[in-house]
Amino acid sequence: MRKLILIAAMVLASATAQAGSSRNLTMAANDQPAAPEAPKYVERPAAVDTAIAAPRSEPAKPVAEKNVETPKVEKPRRKRMSTEARVIYELHRHGIYW
Repeated sequence: MRKLILIAAMVLASATAQAGSSRNLTMAANDQPAAPEAPKYVERPAAVDTAIAAPRSEPAKPVAEKNVETPKVEKPRRKRMSTEARVIYELHRHGIYW
């Protein structure tokens, strides 16, 4: 208990020594408001060309018949994990490695 009190006193003394003299703090209400200068506008060149390009028109393509069936693409089958792989996955999930 004595050591704790001694340490607390040393810390308090150290903090007081570090702080030094008073900081001469003043109240903000006593300060005179500064007169800030307004930022001046500077003309800059445009970053992007504002000219609009004429859209290119392509000749109309004939629309394919709607009754034609398109071949269906099969989705790749999902590979199933082996039992061993599932067990290893679960062990690794719980932090067990070998």
